[in-house]
Amino acid sequence: MLGLLLTVAMGVLAYASTDSTYPDVDPEKTARRLSGYSQDAYAALGIDRTLEGRYVDAFTHNTFGSNDCYPDGLFSFADPPVDGAYRLYQEWTLSKVRKPDALPALRGVRDRLKAKGWRVTEYGENKQTEEWSVRAERDGGYTIHVTWEAEFQRLSGFVSASCAMDPGWPEKKWEQEREDGYSGSYDGPTLNFPPALTPA
Repeated sequence: MLGLLLTVAMGVLAYASTDSTYPDVDPEKTARRLSGYSQDAYAALGIDRTLEGRYVDAFTHNTFGSNDCYPDGLFSFADPPVDGAYRLYQEWTLSKVRKPDALPALRGVRDRLKAKGWRVTEYGENKQTEEWSVRAERDGGYTIHVTWEAEFQRLSGFVSASCAMDPGWPEKKWEQEREDGYSGSYDGPTLNFPPALTPA
């Protein structure tokens, strides 16, 4: 019993000292905020289509995902990712969107983001890739990127948050160690599909 307590205590100390720059944030809370930002941008498109929370294929989906986070916020293959840290994003894609609909949609998103206090960092056409896009950021480390690809007639959105620690990870880790005698690496938060995105 004493050995188990010492193991848990050492694990907690290791977790706490991993990286103090990332705050503890419940992934569900982050997901709700990203969903709100996605819905706001989607409504500004002016396209009368509802996009359910699901994955159909690369041309039709509305999903959550996460990326690893690295010490000091630096992405380096030489360093292992911070255990229990995640960077959540929501990604959605509409297929069969024609240029006469896509370009006004992007203007609508740009104007909505400006009105909502986002800082627009990019807007217009990339002639090399034949893509039109709008990018923006806001305080708190949130970013948004909406792109239309001429080749695929595809309109995609990507909204992400900054890195955070999953408060529930240590408990899940210790539970796995108690049951199995070991624990794997952190695979990111487990979330359901986002709510449906609806037109204005």
